[in-house]
Amino acid sequence: MIETAIIGAGPAGCSAAVQCRRLGLDVRLLDTAGRAGGLIREARLIENYPGLEAIPGSKFAEKLCSHISGFGIVVLDYHADSIVQINNAFEIRGNHGVITSGSVIVATGTVPLDYSIPGNTSSKLLRSILDVPAPVPYNTIVIGGGEAALDYALSLSDAGSNVSILVRNSSLRACERLKDEVETHSGIRILYNTEPASIISSGNGFLVRYMSDGINGEHLVGAVLAAIGREPELPVMPNEMKYESGSVRTSIPGLYIVGDASLGSLGQAAIAAGHGLIAAAHSLHYIKMNG
Repeated sequence: MIETAIIGAGPAGCSAAVQCRRLGLDVRLLDTAGRAGGLIREARLIENYPGLEAIPGSKFAEKLCSHISGFGIVVLDYHADSIVQINNAFEIRGNHGVITSGSVIVATGTVPLDYSIPGNTSSKLLRSILDVPAPVPYNTIVIGGGEAALDYALSLSDAGSNVSILVRNSSLRACERLKDEVETHSGIRILYNTEPASIISSGNGFLVRYMSDGINGEHLVGAVLAAIGREPELPVMPNEMKYESGSVRTSIPGLYIVGDASLGSLGQAAIAAGHGLIAAAHSLHYIKMNG
């Protein structure tokens, strides 16, 4: 039995793994993708992580890989389906068998909320910017008005696409710096009070019909990316487990939830890393008390 298993290798999971190793714990780092980075790979630019100059998310992910490697930590290709508590241990059950651990830190992040447009299949909607075909289409649409939607729009524009953002409400929901950059960007058009009505395949692209301020409109694009919110992606947990959003501890001693998985939204890398440090300290205390 290992001492601490960490599920998810984004900033929270990597932070927890390194700190557990520093504290002397036997640790395993598991991730469905089999590599470090998580959703941080999607980020256009990370500019508020203490001690780092502004850096693309892909480069930040490379630094995570290098950091954990320096501590001898390898990301195991493993998808965790469920966690079961048996006496003073936890069994993680997944696609590569059962892993038994004294404590578990869940850092699985989030997945997009279910979203569809009436009368259309969701297969026409992309949910990650990493799925946008290369080369980037000349025209693209992003649905949503939050941090992720604006970040996607800027990344697409940087790659040479003309971007239209369809926003259901009359304002954007993002930090002021990001809003200012998008609102003043010549390659990005924002349509407020706008709801998509249909997506129809047309040639090599899609004809998107929408209602904007009561007026019908349509736009021919090469890709449609929806970013309308996220929710925690958790393995099946013990029935009695409870936790509060943003908290690291759960109602089950030895079981912790960190980063976006705890917050339930697309959070900040620095917050996730802090969560990982806290969970590692809790894990050490729990293992010592129950070892």
